[in-house]
Amino acid sequence: EKYEIGAYGYGKNNVKLLYVKRNDKYHHEIREYEVDVHLRLGSQKDYLEGDNRDIIATDSQKNTVYLLAKKYGVKSPEEFGILLCAHFLYTYKHVEEVHVNVEEYPWVRHQADGVPHNHAFIFNPTTRRYCQVTQLRN
Repeated sequence: EKYEIGAYGYGKNNVKLLYVKRNDKYHHEIREYEVDVHLRLGSQKDYLEGDNRDIIATDSQKNTVYLLAKKYGVKSPEEFGILLCAHFLYTYKHVEEVHVNVEEYPWVRHQADGVPHNHAFIFNPTTRRYCQVTQLRN
């Protein structure tokens, strides 16, 4: 019996991230992100032979998102997506393609009697910013 595996890969979806930028003692900014990481390996042995030794656990992918956000910050969805792609390709030589989606959800500073509050925010679902970044090995 012959068959062909079409598009394949795996990953971790819906990694929630709340990034706090502390400008000074009282004036903070927050940004909420949702990150999806999808990986394609160089072989298909996980599908053809049931050999999962090269699989990068989805919890490891999630923790990588948190680690890189903590270590480097999140300047923009685009820069963070590029950072994630580069990290997975550099760290795991058997990964051939990385696809990352990053969505930023807006929060606005709460106004109390017309004065911006130092550290209170309200979710503002009127817009969202997103990007898709794909990097291939070589």
